[in-house]
Amino acid sequence: MIDPEIVISARKLGRWLNQVAYFAAKREVNNSPSNYWEEIRKAKSKVLIELESSTFSAKTGDALIAQAITRAGRISGMDAPEGSALFMEKTSSGELALENAKNLLIAFSRLKNKVELKDQPKDELPEDEHSEDLSKD
Repeated sequence: MIDPEIVISARKLGRWLNQVAYFAAKREVNNSPSNYWEEIRKAKSKVLIELESSTFSAKTGDALIAQAITRAGRISGMDAPEGSALFMEKTSSGELALENAKNLLIAFSRLKNKVELKDQPKDELPEDEHSEDLSKD
């Protein structure tokens, strides 16, 4: 069993990675294509795959954190959120098993972020996301 506080912290880091991928995709895609949102999804997926590859290749907890954070930081110019520190500490110290850390980070990085949901027109959202309360975190 993984401490729920570590899971919450991993979710914060995963959310940030997802936002990094989204912002990178927005920079890459021109606003004019008629298939704008499809192009955003493709570009975002490409960044997420790159981050996942970096995560999968890590041999130690501290390497996992360094590789994921460094790459995302370079892509975005942003720092990781403070709320992810517990996950980073437990992963780096080996207190959280490397495979668990990889699984958590990859899974949470694939949750659609609220910024993207707010930006995307309602007719472009999957049916189950139409009524999501975007005011909650």
